[in-house]
Amino acid sequence: MLELNHIHLDFPNHPNVLDDITLQADGGALIGLVAPNGMGKTTLLKVILNRLHPSQGQVKLFEQGYTSQAQTRKNHALICAFPEQNDLYGDLSGRAHLQFYADCWQNHTKSVATIIADLNMGHYVDQPTRTYSLGMKQRLCFAMVMAANPPVMLLDEVMNGLDPLNVALISAQLRALRAEGKLIILVSHLLNNLQTYVDRTIFLKDGHFVLDLDAHATPAQYLKFTGAADVVPGATAYTDQLNVVPLAEVAGETVGSWAQALFAANVPFTVGPLSLEEQFSHFYGQTEEQA
Repeated sequence: MLELNHIHLDFPNHPNVLDDITLQADGGALIGLVAPNGMGKTTLLKVILNRLHPSQGQVKLFEQGYTSQAQTRKNHALICAFPEQNDLYGDLSGRAHLQFYADCWQNHTKSVATIIADLNMGHYVDQPTRTYSLGMKQRLCFAMVMAANPPVMLLDEVMNGLDPLNVALISAQLRALRAEGKLIILVSHLLNNLQTYVDRTIFLKDGHFVLDLDAHATPAQYLKFTGAADVVPGATAYTDQLNVVPLAEVAGETVGSWAQALFAANVPFTVGPLSLEEQFSHFYGQTEEQA
C-alpha cells in the first residue's frame, strides 16, 4: 500500500534531514512515528504527500509513484493528512468543513452524520469554527480526515490539546479505522497512550530509522532498577536514571539472587519489557516531556 524506497532529503545548510529511509506498510495497521521536535517527522509526512521532493528515492502508493501530475492527483485521492487548525475557516461550521472534505475525496460510504455522532460533536458542530476551543478544533480536524475516508491517513499530533476523555475517544476511533483496513501513520508525544494500540513504533533520529518495534512480537524482558549499577553484575546504564540487565539467557535462580541483593540495598526494581518512554530516553537522552 505504501512504500518508501531509500528516501534522501537535504535542506540548505542542513544535509541528511532524511537519509536512506525505507518503509513498507499495508492496510489495517497503525504505525507510530516517534522523535523529539526537529528530527524530521513532519518532513517525512510531507515527502509522503509529495509536498517535498527527495533528492533520492521514491514514494509509492499502491505501487504508483508521483510520476506525473495526473498520477499525483490519483495518489492524493488515496491519502489525507491531518489539517492544521489555522486552515479552518472561522465563519464556516464544522459540519461544512466535514462535508467539504467528504466531497473533495468523493467519500460515499461514511456519512458525515455518523462521524459527528461517533465523535460526540453534535452540540457544537453547526457553530462557526471561530467559536471553538482548541480541543474542539482538534476533534474537528480529526473528523475531517475521517470524512475524507481515504485508505491512507497521516495524523501529525492528533492528540494535541485533548483532555483524557477525548484522547480515549480518538484512540477508540483509530482502532475502528484500523479494523476497516486503513493504514494510519501517527505522530504523537503521548507514548503511554501510543503503545496501547499501535502495531508498530518507529523511532527517527539523525535522518534514520533507529528503532522499528513490532508491537505483536514477544518483547524482551529486563531487570530494571535505579541506583548503583554495581549491585547487579553485568548491568548497564540504559538512561541517566535506569540500569538494565537482559534476562533472555539468565537462569531464574540468578534473577532471584539479584532481586534479593537489590532489596537488601533498598534499590527499587522491576522485571518487564522496556517501555516506549524508557526507549525514548535511551535514544534521545531526554524524556518525551522535555522534547
